[in-house]
Amino acid sequence: MSAGLSLQDLRKLTAAHLGRPLEEIGSQQRLVEDLDIDSLEMHALLIQIEEAGAPLPDAEAMREVVTLADLYQAIAGPDALA
Repeated sequence: MSAGLSLQDLRKLTAAHLGRPLEEIGSQQRLVEDLDIDSLEMHALLIQIEEAGAPLPDAEAMREVVTLADLYQAIAGPDALA
């Protein structure tokens, strides 16, 4: 991910955005089912990610996103978690 934003940084951004403790935000949690992120919340989270200096994923990559780790890979590239 550009600008040095890591998966841990993404977890922190997500926790802060949702107003939850970091311990409640795991990389394998599903964004919709586990974290209750709807489309408006996702849009706001993506704005925060962009403001942190990371590139936004394209629409095609976002169609495959289910978990926070998927979102990280969509932003950082397919080899990010390898």
